[in-house]
Amino acid sequence: MVDVDDRWFAAEGKKDGFPVLIRGRGHLKPLIGLKSHPNILRITWDYVPDENSGMPKKDIVKTMAIFEEAIFTALEKDNHCIFYNIYLHNGIKEWSAYCSNIDGLMEKVNKALFGHEQFPIEMVVESDPEWKDYENLLKNTGMS
Repeated sequence: MVDVDDRWFAAEGKKDGFPVLIRGRGHLKPLIGLKSHPNILRITWDYVPDENSGMPKKDIVKTMAIFEEAIFTALEKDNHCIFYNIYLHNGIKEWSAYCSNIDGLMEKVNKALFGHEQFPIEMVVESDPEWKDYENLLKNTGMS
């Protein structure tokens, strides 16, 4: 069993004149390169941004929170995945997690979301056995 520190940090910036909001887990350094979790699952939700702030409207924020709770509960159970980054900017929200086994991933996602409305998400899996993306997150947010 992997011991995951559940403390998150927040970082803010600007890109193309719109705010960038990042939530990340800054205390996963002992897990870098964890051989059992070599894959990144990226879940992306495209939304129509507020034209002034680039942020989602309140009803979308509420729906995103429901989705996040369901997916975190299902995928972090038994450390199947370890979420480490949540990125929000001008029409895009993205959750990133290192996952152990991608074979049963879709089944877990479908079970987690069963009974909910259909969420406008896309998922992609990438290989990153050395956890370079996590290291870049820490470096780019001043957390390294």
